[in-house]
Amino acid sequence: MSIVTTKGQATIPKHIRDHLGITPGKTDVDFVVVDNHVELVNKETFNPFTKVRGITKGKMTTEEIIALTRD
Repeated sequence: MSIVTTKGQATIPKHIRDHLGITPGKTDVDFVVVDNHVELVNKETFNPFTKVRGITKGKMTTEEIIALTRD
């Protein structure tokens, strides 16, 4: 557990940094709000499209998906 400082800073525990591959001073991270909590992600390895990959299960062609996004 970390305490947030008056500057809004908190220490990321070493086991979490190791797990996410975070190197202090080098790794770019992002904070993502999910429902009522915040997730810390390593921007170098996080792909937001991973969660939605394959949801159409081959039912739509690429052209149909593009047409939906452009409407």
